Amino acid sequence: MAGDGIAASAILTGFAAPMQSADRPTRLDLVSPMLIITGSDDNYVPGVLVLIASAAFHNPQARFAVLDMGIKAENRARIDRLARRLGIEIRRHEVSDGCFDHLTIKRAHLSRSTYLRLLIPDMFPDEERVIYMDCDMVVMGDLSPLDRVDLGDSFVGAVPCPSPDPVEVAACGHDTGTYVNAGLLVMNLPLWREEKLAERCIALLTDPSRPLLSEDQSAVNILARGRILHLDLAYNTYSDPSSYDRVEDFPHPPVVLHYVVNNKPWNIPIPLADIWNFHAAQIADLMPPRKKLTLRRRLSLWNRDRKLVMGRTMRRHKYRNRDQVIQAMRRIEADYIAIATRGASLRGRMSPAGEPQAGSLA
Repeated sequence: MAGDGIAASAILTGFAAPMQSADRPTRLDLVSPMLIITGSDDNYVPGVLVLIASAAFHNPQARFAVLDMGIKAENRARIDRLARRLGIEIRRHEVSDGCFDHLTIKRAHLSRSTYLRLLIPDMFPDEERVIYMDCDMVVMGDLSPLDRVDLGDSFVGAVPCPSPDPVEVAACGHDTGTYVNAGLLVMNLPLWREEKLAERCIALLTDPSRPLLSEDQSAVNILARGRILHLDLAYNTYSDPSSYDRVEDFPHPPVVLHYVVNNKPWNIPIPLADIWNFHAAQIADLMPPRKKLTLRRRLSLWNRDRKLVMGRTMRRHKYRNRDQVIQAMRRIEADYIAIATRGASLRGRMSPAGEPQAGSLA
C-alpha cells in the first residue's frame, strides 16, 4: 500500500468487533501477512470478486487465494484483473471438476465446491494458519484479530451457528451453542496435517451409516468437537433476519456478513444487500452481468413478502421481533455505506493520479 494512503479500516473503526477471546495471548511471530482463502465454481464468481474486494478494502495487506473448481476463462480473467486493480496477491489454484464426485450433496443451494476447504491443509503445505471464507460473504472491518488469536490445540476458530437445525446438531453430538458454521474457519493447519483431519472428514462423508445434512460442516463439527475455539458472532453474521430471535442477538455491528442459503445479493433483493452492492459498484466493470430473476424466484420472493405482511397484520410475536431485527439491519447498512463512501472517496483523492493504490477500489 502506498505510504500516503489511508486504510479504510482506520476510517471504519466503528465496524470492528472484538474477539470473545480477547484475553488470550496473541501470535507475535507473524512472518507473512494473513492469507484469506475462498473456493468457487463458475456460479459464485460475483461472490468471489466482492469478498476479495471488500476484504482488501479493510485489510489491504492481506494475501488471497481462490480454489478454482471449474471457473470459466472469462471469469478467471476477472479475478486476475481484480488483483492488478487492487495491487494485491490473488493466487488461483485449479481443482478438477471431478475431485469430489464420490461425495454427495443434499442441500439444493450447494455444489461440490463446498468441499474445497478440505483440500487446504495439503494444498498450502508452507502455511501454518489461514482464514477460510465462503464466497457468499462480505467483509465490513478489520480481520487481523483472526490472524492473531491463539488457537492453542484447537483445529479451528469458528462462530457458533445462530439458527442450526436441531436434528443435525444432535446428530453431531453438539449443543445449539457449540455447533459452528463452517463459512469462516481460522484453520490451524499443522494440527490438521498431523491428525489428518481432512482425510477423516472425507472418510466420514463417505460412510453411508452416518448421513449428514450439512456435509463437511457437520463432519468438522463431529471430528473437531471439543477443539473448536468459538469466535465472536460478529465474524460470521447471517443476513437472514429469521436467524435471530431477538434484536439483541444480532451482532452490532458485524465484521463479516454471510448471505446464507439461497439469499445471494447478486441474485435477489435481500436484507443487507446494499453493503454487498456498495463493494460490487466499486468494481462494476469487472463484475459478470447479473442474471434476470426467474419466474420461480419472483414467486418465492412474493410468498416471502406475503408471509411477512400477514404476520405483521396478525401481530405475531415472531414477526414483531423479525421487524426489529430488520430495522437494526437497515440502520447498520445505512451507517456503513455512508462511512465507507467517505472512506473510498478519501482514499481515491490521496492516490497518485491514474494509479489505484493497493486496497483501493477506485
